[in-house]
Amino acid sequence: MGTQRGFATAAMLALLLASCARTEARQASPVTPVARAAAIRAEQAPPVSFTDPDDVNLPLDEKTLTHANDDSTITYTVETYEPFKDSQVDFTWGLDKDNDQVVDTLVSVEFEDGKLDAKVEDPNEKELGPATVTRTGPNSLRVSFSRRLLGPVAAYQYRVTALSDTNGNDESDPGETDVAPDTGFYQHRL
Repeated sequence: MGTQRGFATAAMLALLLASCARTEARQASPVTPVARAAAIRAEQAPPVSFTDPDDVNLPLDEKTLTHANDDSTITYTVETYEPFKDSQVDFTWGLDKDNDQVVDTLVSVEFEDGKLDAKVEDPNEKELGPATVTRTGPNSLRVSFSRRLLGPVAAYQYRVTALSDTNGNDESDPGETDVAPDTGFYQHRL
């Protein structure tokens, strides 16, 4: 009798497991085109632009700053009030990744070795990775870099400094920079 009860218990357990396996094996419903489009929009945020006033008499007086991103790349665009030469380019995006008002990462674009050069660095100018720069007009350029260089952040803040080396000494002197925004930081939600 004990053996029959053991067989009956084992049979009920097998039946129970088999019924669970069948319910878990149901095919998931297909992703609708609307849901797929919403997921893509979440990964490809629309560009966000800010305007800086015409407030300095320098070749690199920032006018419009734009940021955009997708799931793998962050892109910045800068436009100045006046056209500039490649040899005048010296822009730095200072990124504060932990909202402590201190710059943690730099994205720099400058004229080096006869060409425009872009890179992502730490505050001590140790290169963290490459960036790509493209002239988009006589008074604008675009720089992009891998989103992974920021680490696991959902949002950060940044400011942009344009250095116009008016005296040619390869240093930042008083009166040679335009910073946007004039105070604080712009927000970028990824």
